[in-house]
Amino acid sequence: MASTSIRKGGCLCGAVQFEVPVPAPSFNICHCRMCRKWCSGPFMGVHCDGPAIFSDDSAITWFRSSEWAERGFCGQCGTNLFWRLADPATPIYVVSVEALEDRDDIELERHIYIEEKPARYEFKDDKPRITEAELMVELGITPPD
Repeated sequence: MASTSIRKGGCLCGAVQFEVPVPAPSFNICHCRMCRKWCSGPFMGVHCDGPAIFSDDSAITWFRSSEWAERGFCGQCGTNLFWRLADPATPIYVVSVEALEDRDDIELERHIYIEEKPARYEFKDDKPRITEAELMVELGITPPD
């Protein structure tokens, strides 16, 4: 099993630069409606061992997208960067795989929220596909109604 590595990343315009601890070189593709609306397509996210460390966080903007989650983006160029749980007691932090500088070794692990994936697109892989309910059980999270 690979050890945690520190990965550098940033936004399109360069106003947001960060480092994140990445425990495994893998990403999930989220097909939930909110992610698709936020990214204009599915969100490809890497789970982190903790929050990002910013060289300067003045350009980062956080949006509370639901009762239990927040999304971070560059306030200047609009690049979608982060997803996190709003409750600090449950520290789940995800960064966009495409925001990372060194990402060639990061491979697809699975698809999540597969029940929300529209029929208009399909990925040609054999990776696991799990539902929201399965993911919530795995993470030990009970989202508010």
